[in-house]
Amino acid sequence: MIYKFLPYKIFCLLFGDRRKFGTQAVPDDPDFLRWKQNYMRFYLETQKGTIGRVVNHFGFRIMRNMNLTGKSILEIGPGIIEHMQYTSTKPEKYILCDTNREMLIKSEEILRKKDIPIVRSIEVKGVDIPLADNEVDVIITFHQLEHVHNLERHLKEIKRVLKPNGTLVGSVPAEGGFAWGFGRFLTSRRYAKRVLKVHYDKIICWEHPNFVDKIRKALNQEFSHVESVKKPFSFLPLDMNLSFSFIYKNDKKLCG
Repeated sequence: MIYKFLPYKIFCLLFGDRRKFGTQAVPDDPDFLRWKQNYMRFYLETQKGTIGRVVNHFGFRIMRNMNLTGKSILEIGPGIIEHMQYTSTKPEKYILCDTNREMLIKSEEILRKKDIPIVRSIEVKGVDIPLADNEVDVIITFHQLEHVHNLERHLKEIKRVLKPNGTLVGSVPAEGGFAWGFGRFLTSRRYAKRVLKVHYDKIICWEHPNFVDKIRKALNQEFSHVESVKKPFSFLPLDMNLSFSFIYKNDKKLCG
């Protein structure tokens, strides 16, 4: 991808200064604390409105190809579960998993309105998933894998709790792509600096440690590719797209 060849000054503007700040958040950093305090505001005003909502829905549309009827579902990082509008099928049971309790509460409310049985709502601290081996038929993960530290271990956990031949479906932003980085420079970066008063070139290093090419490579290592979609321009490379959505099958042996 193009990010590998950019002058570092331009790389920093698009993807943050990762040499200086690394990809692991400093819990007591003033910018990080201000970011955490205002995250829901950022989420609702940038990710669920205007262009942010359009980009999210590029990924959600992969659910049109999913049949959830009678399935046990685990959703990691569910948010407000907007992807459910793209399927008319109804699962038998739903498990929610997130690091943010406030987001879990919103997710629970939405599923209750849709009359979908919630079996468990799990708040986690790291990448481990406190479920039994082979417990669920489908794992849903939209706009979550780009945030995960120790991605490889997290995918092994996903593989462990997913039944053999079960399905992993989701999407990630085309993080590391030129179009994504330039789009953020013009939109959410400006918002974060102007409204939230945070050093966003630092925050994005910590919020999005994983680029899309790394995520795709890790997924291909653990699972069998069924389908993937680049949006908005499926005929162009990831660098010129904003979203990468996917469906994988859990029929490979556990690696490592």
